Amino acid sequence: MTEVRVRLRFPGGMVLDYRTEPMVAERLAAHLRPHRIEVTIHGQAPENLPPLPCAALWRD
Repeated sequence: MTEVRVRLRFPGGMVLDYRTEPMVAERLAAHLRPHRIEVTIHGQAPENLPPLPCAALWRD
């Protein structure tokens, strides 16, 4: 399974990087962007990134 890097930038300046499946990243982004959280989805994620916590919430 190919995973992507998802970067979350919060209004206060905190930045978090995780790895997850592309579909999960897109669903997360659609939910968080209206809350002024900047979400950037990059290409293939390095394996040393932590997995997105609670990623199962964004799967079918």
